[in-house]
Amino acid sequence: ASITPFGQIGPYRDFVGSEIVMQAMGGLMYCQGDDDKPPCAAPCEQASQLASYHAAFGILAAINHRNHSGRGQHLDVSTYEVVAQVLFNVTRYSYHGDIARRTGAVSAIAPNGYYRCKDGYVSLAVLEDSHWQELVRWMDLEALSDPAWNDMNFRRTQPDVIDQFVREFISSFSVSEFLEQGHSRHLAVSRVNDIGDLVESPQMISRQYFTEISDPQIGQHLYPGAPYRFSRTPVKIERPSPQLGEHQDAILNRNLNETGKLAKSFSFPRPNSLGPLDGLRILDLSRVWSGPFTTRYLGDLGAEVIKVESEKYLDTGRKVTNSTPQFLEINRSKKGVTLDFQKPEGLDLIKDLIGISDIVVENFAAGVLERRGLGYAVLQDIKPDLVMISMPGYGNAGPYKDHVGYGQNLMSYGGLSKIWGFPDSPIEARSNVHFPDFVSAVASSTAVLAALEYRTLYGVGQHIEVAQIEAVSSSMGVALMDFLINGKSWEANGNQSMWAAPSGSYPCQGEDQWCAIACSDDKEWFSLRKAMGDPKWAFEQIFDSMEGRVEHSDNLNDLLSKWTIKHEPYKLMTLLQKFEVPAGVVQSGKQLFNDDHLREKGFIVTVEHSEWGNVEHPGIAVNFSDSPGRISSGTPRLGEHNQEIFSGLLGMNQDHVHHLTETKVIA
Repeated sequence: ASITPFGQIGPYRDFVGSEIVMQAMGGLMYCQGDDDKPPCAAPCEQASQLASYHAAFGILAAINHRNHSGRGQHLDVSTYEVVAQVLFNVTRYSYHGDIARRTGAVSAIAPNGYYRCKDGYVSLAVLEDSHWQELVRWMDLEALSDPAWNDMNFRRTQPDVIDQFVREFISSFSVSEFLEQGHSRHLAVSRVNDIGDLVESPQMISRQYFTEISDPQIGQHLYPGAPYRFSRTPVKIERPSPQLGEHQDAILNRNLNETGKLAKSFSFPRPNSLGPLDGLRILDLSRVWSGPFTTRYLGDLGAEVIKVESEKYLDTGRKVTNSTPQFLEINRSKKGVTLDFQKPEGLDLIKDLIGISDIVVENFAAGVLERRGLGYAVLQDIKPDLVMISMPGYGNAGPYKDHVGYGQNLMSYGGLSKIWGFPDSPIEARSNVHFPDFVSAVASSTAVLAALEYRTLYGVGQHIEVAQIEAVSSSMGVALMDFLINGKSWEANGNQSMWAAPSGSYPCQGEDQWCAIACSDDKEWFSLRKAMGDPKWAFEQIFDSMEGRVEHSDNLNDLLSKWTIKHEPYKLMTLLQKFEVPAGVVQSGKQLFNDDHLREKGFIVTVEHSEWGNVEHPGIAVNFSDSPGRISSGTPRLGEHNQEIFSGLLGMNQDHVHHLTETKVIA
């Protein structure tokens, strides 16, 4: 596998990249930050981490393919393409010309953001009609009592009005008072933590997320844990980063011919497989984003994914007009059935589907499936080699296990929101995206394939838990380690970097047009000076060293901005790349959609959706040389494949299917 900024082919293949450049080009930055400031990069090298996850996921998929074909292959992982599929920018623009922008303190879906209490801040996300109704009962406000407010599509037209009422209401509480009452009402609320708050939080301590390790250089200290927990093969963090050459003899003397034996094949034959996961069957019980994104990753690589829905409990994407593009993107390459498994006959049908599946994916709140008679112990009795993955927000154990949490709540609790922004930007304007959903999805996909490989070798399944709060915490390694070792709790630092200067998004010609530039060493700085025509100010002594440029970064950014504002962003990027300076346009959804590099590589693909028509999507971010996978179908209509699955796959007769449909079991 090769991980590069722009991949092995395409117009940008020889461009130099950096963390901020990849976030800029991939569309992650454009809509992050205050509405009156430059676009803001995510902290802790999130683009690089997502690319690494995709490489691990791709390698495991390729190993599974090799197990059944005997063929190896090369994987091309482009960080640009990995980031370009985050936040749904391409699909949103394709579907209705929507461009996500920096909105400041008011979200397009209100209430959904950070709110000031008497003694701190909380996160509140109201994304379900039932949560809205509960919040209105709590607020007891006549102005919001009209039934029209119960329609989320209507609420989206009045975010400022709603936000004003909600901010006034929340400001009367202390943080602890608001959280206590909010949790008792099963609302998605959380504290806005800093890094220290997270490390010392009751949930993380109870779950023993941090592990004590002995390091030969710095002694005993805590390490962050893994983003996933395996019931049969638990992850163990037992040693620190290796010293230079520490394990050289052990590796060189190892028996390089050691291999395992194959004990298990997939659920059905794989003639002429196109994807590395052809022959794998997945039962998808998940909803909203994190779980469906997980199964989409697997479905695009050839797995047969059966998405189970119910007319009684529609996925948010089917209810909210503006969420349609997101729903289409994460539910492609799936078959859809409707089934009410709270009814006894529906429960029997779910168990029948489990019996012929390899993997079950669910992201219900902790304990929901157990209460419905579908805990892992029951599923294991049905199919002993089943791999099941659960994706609860805060985990299946701990004092917060029953708390409702969406991605933005988990960003808040995990400390990422507090450090994603500019130092002088208000907390209300900090990043409020569902970023943990994307991290959890690729972490879960990787964990599933690791468990599948173990099953292939040893013939046994297991239960995996990916607590989304632990997934997002694992993506903040540098910030966590700085606190755990040095006691330093990071603050928001905008686009500044301790490893690069200049580093930022710089204004260009045109409205809201920017170019990201980052120089990580003297060579790149000297090249930037040359590209600018060696201006006199760039030779000032304070800019001679990296230390000086970091110390005087504000002055440096002001001077550089006076030069960049004279240039069109793409021409500026091209100019700087000729001098091997890491630079990239801070692209919007429209610019991503029209990007020549992505188009030439075939990354932007047209997907036909039977109900919604043709929509262009980002494609598969990992390029496999031998088994590339494909988007097999668009998002299914509600219950579109009922006949195929219940009559065809399960062999039920038509009269029985008709009876279950009439009695709203299949519904």
